[in-house]
Amino acid sequence: MARDLRLFYLFRLLATSYLWMPISVTFMMAGRGLSWTEVMWLSAIYCAVVILVSIPTGALADRIGRRESMMAGAVAMVASCLVAWHAHSFAAFALVQATSALSMSLCSGADSAYLFDLLQSHGRADEYPVREGTASAWHLAGHALAFAAGGALGQIDLVLPYLVTAGVAAVAFVVALFLRDEVVNDPHEQELRPVREELSAYAQVMRRALGDLVRNRRLLWIMGYSAVAFTLLKVTIDLYQPYLDSRGFSLTGRGFIFAGIHVLAALVATRAFALRRRFGEDALVWGVMAMLAVSFLLLVKVSGALVLVLLAVQAVASGLYSPLVKPMINREIADSGRRATVLSIESIMRRLAMGLFLLSASLLGSSSAIYLCGAVGLAGGILLWLTARPATQAARTDVAAAPQTTSTPLEARD
Repeated sequence: MARDLRLFYLFRLLATSYLWMPISVTFMMAGRGLSWTEVMWLSAIYCAVVILVSIPTGALADRIGRRESMMAGAVAMVASCLVAWHAHSFAAFALVQATSALSMSLCSGADSAYLFDLLQSHGRADEYPVREGTASAWHLAGHALAFAAGGALGQIDLVLPYLVTAGVAAVAFVVALFLRDEVVNDPHEQELRPVREELSAYAQVMRRALGDLVRNRRLLWIMGYSAVAFTLLKVTIDLYQPYLDSRGFSLTGRGFIFAGIHVLAALVATRAFALRRRFGEDALVWGVMAMLAVSFLLLVKVSGALVLVLLAVQAVASGLYSPLVKPMINREIADSGRRATVLSIESIMRRLAMGLFLLSASLLGSSSAIYLCGAVGLAGGILLWLTARPATQAARTDVAAAPQTTSTPLEARD
């Protein structure tokens, strides 16, 4: 098993090492002549594809195997990068975004499931939280290295980060190829129902999960909070690039800034539990929203070192977001049998909110889009504040009426 764990960690390092991320907007606009509006629409297309394929790709991983799904995800990223190499039109870049979203969806979830199956087959399932933490560290390290290298390569030629990413993804495919097939202890778990039966069963679970949301106003409130915070954090991938360019940062400098933001966010995430215990959950909830709203409103006004300070503030918010929100959501799910479905709905809501924001930003310039982020953070924070007390009161009633169940934490897919 030690060999497979080493290979799995290496796959996590390589599979999402997207060197093109710090230069993608510059590549599409300066390198291939697309407009800001088209770039925003392309990002919205990415969100839409993630929403459409998130559930089918999960089912596919169960049918063909987790390792095979991981391999397919790596191949999809190779294809995405090669298409980007030759892309010069909006339609071609739409294909780039669609295959990139497919790649992420095929790998996300399947890799964690593979790790759990591997440990369980050796009677070591209790090690999963620790092993998942180690794998996440490799994943974050891959991001940081890729961002730094991508900026430096983009300084030489904007297409190089895409070509190198294709090579890295190809190596990830080979690494997954050498992984052993996961072993399921119970042979009956391998039995597969017809697709029609699976879809019918899923639709029934989805209806019940939606009913849970309607009855639990606190859970709906948390999902609304998550959608606002997630949108403001993730759109920075597109907004930082023209912003840093306008502040005189080179592509190499931009890559190191992206890497630094990711490292700082990871460090904060490791301390999130201690911070929650010291300051309390409510303080962190409103602190994250305040940090995002204020920092975005100030970004357009500052330059020089103050830019890095505000980006560091947003990195802190990014590090707190997931360790803060996921436990809040899991705590509100009364029926553990529908936990994964509720988390899927929450993921879809986040992506939908981000897509709507991107479509709105397509009507503005990059500087105005940053102002829009600040306005959304401010307005969203006020609305959440006004609805927080009724949601909390409703939650108390629901929790008192709901049966107590024993829940098992599950990995949520991004």
